[in-house]
Amino acid sequence: MTIPDMSVCQSCAMTLAKPEDHGTNADGSAHDEYCTYCYQQSAFVAPDQTMESMADFISNMIPADAIPTGSDAAATARQTLAGLKRWQ
Repeated sequence: MTIPDMSVCQSCAMTLAKPEDHGTNADGSAHDEYCTYCYQQSAFVAPDQTMESMADFISNMIPADAIPTGSDAAATARQTLAGLKRWQ
């Protein structure tokens, strides 16, 4: 699955729809690739987090109708995350 680089967090795939959704740089300005939950003050909030632990966390947030038939939420999350910058 390909995710547009600037429309979602490149760590968790959260939509970056509003200015307050964006993480921050060291100077407090908005970061254009990561959300506020993943990135603050030019650093990842959980720098040791693995793609697998992120997939487990976000799999609980994926709406049931967004999961392809025959797949589970964790598999869908892993597939989505695999295309994001942080997990390359």
